[in-house]
This record gives sequence, structure tokens and C-alpha cells, in this order.
Amino acid sequence: MAETVVVARIKHETNTFSSLSTGLEEFESTSHFVGEEIPPEFRGTNTDLGGFFRVADEEGWEVVPTVAANATPGGVVTAEALDGFLERLLAGVDEHDPDAVLLGLHGAMVSERDRDGDGYILERVREAAGDDVPVMATLDLHANVSDRMVAHADGLFGYDTYPHVDIGATGETAARAMAATLNGELDPTVVVERAPLLPPLPVLQTADEPMASLLAAAGDAESAQVPDVSVFGGFAYADVPEAGFSVVGVTDASVAEETRAACADVASDADDRRHEFDRTYTGVGDAVAEASAWDASDGPLLLADIADNPGGGSAEDGTVLLEALLDADVEGVAVAAIYDPAAVDAAVEAGVGSSITVELGGHVEDNGDPITVDAYVRSLSDGTYRNQGPMSTGLQVSFERTAVLEVDGVDVIVGSHRQQPYDPEVFRSQGITPERQRVLVLKSTVHYRAAFEPIAGAIREVSAPGLCSPDLSSFSYEHVQRPKYPLDDD
Repeated sequence: MAETVVVARIKHETNTFSSLSTGLEEFESTSHFVGEEIPPEFRGTNTDLGGFFRVADEEGWEVVPTVAANATPGGVVTAEALDGFLERLLAGVDEHDPDAVLLGLHGAMVSERDRDGDGYILERVREAAGDDVPVMATLDLHANVSDRMVAHADGLFGYDTYPHVDIGATGETAARAMAATLNGELDPTVVVERAPLLPPLPVLQTADEPMASLLAAAGDAESAQVPDVSVFGGFAYADVPEAGFSVVGVTDASVAEETRAACADVASDADDRRHEFDRTYTGVGDAVAEASAWDASDGPLLLADIADNPGGGSAEDGTVLLEALLDADVEGVAVAAIYDPAAVDAAVEAGVGSSITVELGGHVEDNGDPITVDAYVRSLSDGTYRNQGPMSTGLQVSFERTAVLEVDGVDVIVGSHRQQPYDPEVFRSQGITPERQRVLVLKSTVHYRAAFEPIAGAIREVSAPGLCSPDLSSFSYEHVQRPKYPLDDD
């Protein structure tokens, strides 16, 4: 008889410094599916659920899809939203009495209901499923792994890449470990070791040191009895006690202590090499000067506005870099994107081909003032496209109602929904060919590299204001366990 496996996806990366609340509307604007809506949306995609479905088909499982909810990172998740998602998930567990539960989580959710959102989800599922039903979850590389998460899971599997091009593969790893558990080949347990580190996002790129060799060491510790060892950089913009660096092993109980020792070695090495997480960035003035003189014969200059990244909870309406480019009369620039629903409304009211004057951006956080622009409305759309690049391939994303405004030779994609622009389809869907631009501006910290590095002549990480600033001294932490580098001296 086929095993019954309940699956769900409840994901949010919460920036506790954000003034934006994350309620049901924000999930519905990003990705929200229930029940039988889920399989056709996620089968064949490079997502956690896509990976679950691929292994489920191989194993002949009876899959019970319950809820798939994900919102653009932002402020604290409302209790109403989390309660609604859990209600569907727990109803599926209660109704179907499953043999296993597979979850796609993030690991850095903070909710009004519980500050340790992912620990709360796992605890509730464990209570509903019972101790004899294995519960496993995939987590983002930026998870802040709590002891509570470890206590209520039989497996926690992290992405091994940043940009996250292995989300689907991680789903497959988790599902295959679940299959081994159901077949009696694995008696799973989770071990965790930590380092007193709180790295900002840019330095966690897995192609760079120290992450590259730390992940290689974690991989060397894996075996048939140890299906996964994950290196979690943590999410520095969630002010919670568990925020920070951890190494987690999913291991057969018979070799748990050996696995714990291997995790401790990786964590200790990370701590010893903590200064390798230090980094310098390009100032706005230097970035604009380079853009002014850029010869695009080898490809566009890509300016990554790393701190105003909606993928880490920033508002995506920062204006400092855009204003500097306009003041310097730099032309041949395409910007993705500015979040400004009011500007989109004005463009829609005026229509394509019209000229409008709007106060663009700078309305949400302290990341630049609104700038008065006279703009030509080049196009209007629903802002929806599917990723074609290596990250989350096939996943549909949307800026919702979107306008392309041309301002003094600069094309600015203006959206009604915050969405990280990490796939070139963000431009192509709006009639802009990214390879033909002199300069590209992206509100993204690292994810853009997966698809844009091959077409960019050069990349500069620009240090403009935003809620993903790599300068952690600009944030007031109250709950993070201390000491942690770089918040505290050696």
C-alpha cells in the first residue's frame, strides 16, 4: 500500500526592522495556492515542492497537498495569516493520518503569533502528527535555526547555494531522506552546532570564501548514514535570539555524535575565519562615475542596489542611486524596480504614450526622499512573468500592475507589488532587452548573479541605504544573543 505524505509550503523571511506588515494579502500577491491547485503550479519547477513531487512520483506516494504560501520578505507576519495556513495544513494531517509530512519552510519567519514562526509551525505539526510520524523540512540558507525547530523535526535540509539555484534539489534530498526513513533504512535525527557569527547577506555568496570551503567540508561529512549537512549563514535582519550562523546535520541516530563533531568542526572553522566575512562596497558616487564613462561593448555595467533588496525585506523604493544617476545625466539605464503603487496609478490614468509628473519612490522607509520626475509612460502591464533563469526556474512571479516610465534616458520599472528582480525576464517581460542596455540597476543583493553574471560586463555592489545594508552597526538589536561578530569585537 502506498504511503500517504502530507506536503505544505509556508515561507517567509521576516525583516523585523521593516515597517511593513505581512498579512494574507501579501501572500496572495506573491504565491498562495491550496489543495489541488498546488501540483500543476509546482510540478516541474525548481522549487522545494517541485523536488518533493519528483521523488513522490518515483516512490509512488499518495501526496496530500495542503497549502503553498510564500510572501515577499518584509515585516512581521500577522497571526491571522499564519493561523490560516496552519489550519489547512493541520486539517490535512488530521484528516489523512499520514505516514509522513514534508514541509517547505524558510527558517527566518517572525510572526505576531510566535517570534519563532518556523519553530511554531514544526511544533504544531508534531503535535498533530504524533511522535511516530516523521516530519522533515527544507530551509533557506539564511535560516535562523532554533533549538525548537531541531526538537520537532526529523530532518532539516538547507540550500547549499546562494544564489539559491538548488531549491528543487534540496526538496529532492529531503524527500529521498524521507523515503529512506519510511523504508526503514534511516533512523533520522537532527544535530546542530553554532558559531557566534551574524554575517550580512552579500558575504554569504557560496562561490566565494569562506562559504565555498565551509560548504565543501560539510559535503565531505555526508554519507549514506548522513544524508545532509547544511551550513546556515543566518538572516541578520531578524532581531531574534536564534539569529546567526549554524551547521545542521541530518543523520542516522547510530552516528549522531560523529555527525555532531563534524558540524562542530565546520562551525569552529567559520568562527576562526570570521574576518573573511568582512567586505568593502562601492559608494554611490563611484558607481555613478563609472556608469557615466561605461563602454558597454563587453556588456552592461550592473549596479546592484544591495541594501534596498525586497528579497531581504527592504522597501524597494529607495531613490538615492536613481537620483544620482539622473543628476549625472547617465543614459541607457534600465532600473528594476521601484515599488510605488501611486505612481503606477498615475501612469494607468494617463495611459501609454502620455507624460506625467510624479513623486517617485521614497515613501516607505528612510532610504531616500521622493524624487519629482517628468516621465513618459512607455508601457503598462500586469507585471507577471515566469523565471527562465537557473533560480526558481518555472516559478511565476509578479510586480502586479506595472508601468515602465522613461525619465531622461532612464527606463524605470515601477511596480505595485514588492518583488526581487533576479531573473532577466523582469526586463524582457516589459519590452526591455537587458543585454542592450549600457547600465542595469537591480534591487537585489546576490540572487541576480545566477542569471545576470553571464550577460554583465561588470558588477558593482553599491552601498546605498536600505534595510538589507551590510553595515549591521546601522541597526539597533535588542534580542540577538550576544556576543556575535561583527556586532561585537573579537
